[in-house]
Amino acid sequence: MYLNSFNIFRALAIIFIVTGHCFRMTNIKFDSFWEYFARNLIDGGTALFVFISGFLFHHIFYNRYRYSSFISKKLLALLLPYTLFAIIPIYFLVEKNSGAWWGFFRATDTGLWHEYILPTLKWYSTGRFYTAYWYIPFIVVTFLISPLHIWFIRRSIIIQLICVVSLLIVSCLIYRPVGLINVFQHLVYYTPLYLIGILCSMHKDRVYQGLKGKEIYLLVIVLALALFQAYSGHGGNYYKKALVFKGIDYMIFQKIALSLFFMIWLHRFENIKNKTIKFSLNYLAAASFAIYFMHPVLLYVAKKQKLYFKVDIPWLALPLITISLILTCLVLAIIVKKIIPKYSRYITGY
Repeated sequence: MYLNSFNIFRALAIIFIVTGHCFRMTNIKFDSFWEYFARNLIDGGTALFVFISGFLFHHIFYNRYRYSSFISKKLLALLLPYTLFAIIPIYFLVEKNSGAWWGFFRATDTGLWHEYILPTLKWYSTGRFYTAYWYIPFIVVTFLISPLHIWFIRRSIIIQLICVVSLLIVSCLIYRPVGLINVFQHLVYYTPLYLIGILCSMHKDRVYQGLKGKEIYLLVIVLALALFQAYSGHGGNYYKKALVFKGIDYMIFQKIALSLFFMIWLHRFENIKNKTIKFSLNYLAAASFAIYFMHPVLLYVAKKQKLYFKVDIPWLALPLITISLILTCLVLAIIVKKIIPKYSRYITGY
């Protein structure tokens, strides 16, 4: 069954993600309580994508799941555009022997393997050649272990809850990886959110019925957690080495509550009547992966060319930059689709 609410959800998720990546194009200093609060709400938008992916895995693929066909389609749709976008930046990064994050990508010795092959594999397998591209290796690994998710779906609710709670405890203690270069740390961190998405699909009628009219409580939890993070002097996502203890990552709990809020709140728009709004959101949702692939490239070009909005109020610049960036990506995606409709999905993701 087609769920229009999750189409809208996907459109909102990509807006959150792009907005979070546009901070660096403004003069926002993040040195005040309310700036921390706003960043806590906006950052970590990729978690919404993970929840949606888990929900749709069960909702769309479970009943007709065959590992070979599922993986081949997913890898083709994700890795082809990912590889095309990766070729040029990885070439220049390897040529320059560039290696941020304590030299992780730098050649440690001479020779073809150390100077070219190993650095290329590191850049490609982590996605760190562009902002946000870490998500592709992570979600590919998530899809590769989909038999474990099928196992999870077929277990009793008690076993499922034990799995989710146990993994969530681990998740909030390990944080996201430093430099976003550890794919398996990402996998451990986000898996409970993916499984919660699966559970929400499995029991969606109960979830809708049980939480109907209670969206405000979920929103209060989101705001309270963001305020607590800001009060603690924290703004944005949490990062550290997996086995170093630094307290609890509250962002994962906040994004779970935000995901549930959007799931319940947007359900009331399942049969949206306004054709203009429906058309716009459908376009945005359908092109969400194209926007995901293209917006870091445009941000990089804008940064290199010093293309900034000359606005005295940084928090006004943020929505202007975000809207301009999304519209530019959307127009480019539509143009490519018009020119090569059969293959555009494997080039831009749309």
